[in-house]
Amino acid sequence: VITLISYDLKADLSLNNIADQLNVNASYLSARFKKECEMSLTNYVNQKRMELAANFLSHTDKQIQEIADDCGILDANYFIKLFKKQYGITPSQYRDQLH
Repeated sequence: VITLISYDLKADLSLNNIADQLNVNASYLSARFKKECEMSLTNYVNQKRMELAANFLSHTDKQIQEIADDCGILDANYFIKLFKKQYGITPSQYRDQLH
């Protein structure tokens, strides 16, 4: 599952889609992932997407919306909310701190 997630963070990484790809029950996958990784699959995906976003913010001049899209999140406002939840600041503030 972690390899699948790492392969393409822009993909549809919903629990149901991953379960379908792996031909397992979604409830089983959810419970097993949480037991093995000590966090929900959704939280893991969001964490990895925000780490990718932080990398884009650090190393590119891409606009926030473009970074959100590249991280698989189509709604920029939701992206900003997730980023702030993980890092405590907005993506713009994060980028400003780097300069």
